[in-house]
Amino acid sequence: MAGGTKLEPRPVAARPAESLAPAPPPPSPPPQSSPALPPTRSSRTRRFFLRAAFAFGAIGGTAAALTPIFRAGPRKSDAPPAPGPVDGMPDERFDEMYGGRRIQGTASGVRIDGRPLHLMRRADGTYVSVVNHFESFPTALATARAAVDDLGGTQLSLAGPALH
Repeated sequence: MAGGTKLEPRPVAARPAESLAPAPPPPSPPPQSSPALPPTRSSRTRRFFLRAAFAFGAIGGTAAALTPIFRAGPRKSDAPPAPGPVDGMPDERFDEMYGGRRIQGTASGVRIDGRPLHLMRRADGTYVSVVNHFESFPTALATARAAVDDLGGTQLSLAGPALH
């Protein structure tokens, strides 16, 4: 044999007995989900009813909560309005000693021991100060007296009110 190789047949080995058993069946594919069905008439009606019931409940609850506010009349202040230039009356000047402090001024400007006390006039005609801005007083003098009471022995700042 020149230039070639001759292949001799080989004997085929027998497989073991266990491998001759039938193979297990292939795994079954996952169950197919049914295609989405269009909503039935009864489910659409039920959704519509539930949405309408929710909307009516929300509207009714809001109306019930707001009824007392709408029924209430305008508020009336117990304090009489303070006379001043807005009411057409002239500014009342005052200069007095109160609690060991000298209070001078008018409704438009008050000084305690020569230091300015910032007053604010409210819409109902009463006054509040930066010393006590949780309580209103009928006149600028009453507001200055309350400020003296609240200050005790301390002095007002010369810096004036802070901007905020």
